[in-house]
Amino acid sequence: QYCTSCDTFACAISAKNDLATMVLPKLMEKGLELKPSTVITRLKAENGVINSVECISKKTGEKETIKAKYVILSAGSLGSPHILLSSGLDELNPGGKNVGRYLMRHVNSIIFGIFPGVADKESRFHKQLAILDYYLGHPDIKNPIGKLGSLQQMPTPPMGLVQNEVPGPLGKMLSQGVRLLSGLLAIAEDQPQFSNYVKVDPNRKDKFGMPQPIISHEYSKRDLAALKALIKPAKRIMSRAGAIAHYVHHIRTFSHAVGTVRMGTNPENSALDEYCQFRGVKNLFVVDGSFMPTSAAVNPSLTISANALRVGDFISNPQ
Repeated sequence: QYCTSCDTFACAISAKNDLATMVLPKLMEKGLELKPSTVITRLKAENGVINSVECISKKTGEKETIKAKYVILSAGSLGSPHILLSSGLDELNPGGKNVGRYLMRHVNSIIFGIFPGVADKESRFHKQLAILDYYLGHPDIKNPIGKLGSLQQMPTPPMGLVQNEVPGPLGKMLSQGVRLLSGLLAIAEDQPQFSNYVKVDPNRKDKFGMPQPIISHEYSKRDLAALKALIKPAKRIMSRAGAIAHYVHHIRTFSHAVGTVRMGTNPENSALDEYCQFRGVKNLFVVDGSFMPTSAAVNPSLTISANALRVGDFISNPQ
């Protein structure tokens, strides 16, 4: 699948290739064991530590229990709170009310310029330009005040994307028009809100016995105002680049979900400490995007990776 908000398709291929050819073989030489098609169903805690990880094979249905000195949870900002809440670990955490809360998903749109000729004459993947003049606000923008977000170059979308959205002959005809498009991705930094959440329904369980997740999210009025404020200069920039018209594509996917097991120094509003250790459980760390207390206004991948390396260093060399 292809996500127009962050070129996930391309990024996923690159990351998969790097893992397959560079990282995983070296780790497996040192004892790493991979368990594909395996579902984690419960993290079992006793006396303030995770003493076992319960899982089940998707293919055979066979159950297995794994024990380890440390447990590093990285199931994503929807999956990690799902596992934590299903395991009842929020009850051991002094900040447990925050587990699953503050879900953020970037409010973003692509502002396409429609050009009189082929926009990308070289047929190359262009995503080198970023405009950060509006990140911390701008004197020309009176509402909203404060941090807004970023504008990033977007490549001409693939013809196959249009054909997937509009099947049949009409899709093939319309897909020819993407050659006239180039654009800017506007990403606003959405506000962390306690009312946005991932919960679990104990009365509805899947075939692996896990309670079904319930996801609720709404953008704040300021989120939408910040995006609107970014769209206006993006149109102006595209016009000055030669565009004769514009098309704004509002992205509806769960782009860059973060924040559901947030890090902080105050247990009142965070479930993880400053080293992403789950409060109340000594050997449990969470290192995916759920640790982020705010979303920033860029793709969070590098921030997530950098933090994981920082946490890994802390685990290897405790203070």
